[in-house]
Amino acid sequence: MNKHREIYSRTENGAVQLAAGVDRWHLYDDYVHLAPQDTTGGLLRFDAQLMPFVDHPAQQALVIVDMQNDFLSPGGWTDASGLDYRKCRAALPGVIRALEVARQRQMWVIWVYWHNRPDLRNLGAPTLYSFKHKPSQKGIGEMLERGPVLTEGSWGARMADELLPLMRPEDVCVEKVRMNGFVGTHLEQVLRTQGIETLLFAGVNIDQCVTSTMEEAYFRDYNTVLIEDACATSSPDYCQQAVVFNARNCWGFSLTTEQLAAATPFSGPEAAGEQSAASPEQRPGK
Repeated sequence: MNKHREIYSRTENGAVQLAAGVDRWHLYDDYVHLAPQDTTGGLLRFDAQLMPFVDHPAQQALVIVDMQNDFLSPGGWTDASGLDYRKCRAALPGVIRALEVARQRQMWVIWVYWHNRPDLRNLGAPTLYSFKHKPSQKGIGEMLERGPVLTEGSWGARMADELLPLMRPEDVCVEKVRMNGFVGTHLEQVLRTQGIETLLFAGVNIDQCVTSTMEEAYFRDYNTVLIEDACATSSPDYCQQAVVFNARNCWGFSLTTEQLAAATPFSGPEAAGEQSAASPEQRPGK
């Protein structure tokens, strides 16, 4: 049998192989190699939790979720619902730092955000209830002082002012109508066609839309990384703590923006790839 088809097989360098294809990982005692088939150079080592990992920025994307006025700005839905929008704003400095790193490394940047039809025909009762727990509460599509909640073209659905100048035409914008950024969107088509394997998550609310999108990515066998200080929530603190725990122990990895920026060139046993240059293995989309 081809060695790459043997799950849990030992590599020549003593790692344990996880999965059996071009998207396999190699698990060492002190790090995880997410791209052992890469022969192009440019690999980086990230000091993450629970384990450091090695990856190539060319297969990474920064996924920024719901950094919109209705969550981050005074007068938005979070504020009007009696929640503390300032807690959501705590993600802004981290998102900006993560963006700086992504630009430096020429990573893909993907903005995922609520964008509902004005007639709300894309929303069912469970989703509507998530935003309207009492008859007096303003829900999706209902009018606040600055316009309708999370509706296409509205002030509330627009990115926070601090981020608008940082968006670029080449960025990918994914308009969603559920907490999960994969449901009913073209997100996966973008990831597949561009060969993106590793998703680094930032945004709000960490325990709702960020989590559901990150967990879905994990279900679909993407490599997932939570950027802890680039996420926030208006929920109680234990909600964020639970997400960080699960990101580390279940879905993949977590790190801070400082650790993201401080990734170092990888010089381990597979720094030049596990195969010879004469027979490189190509990495197709998923």
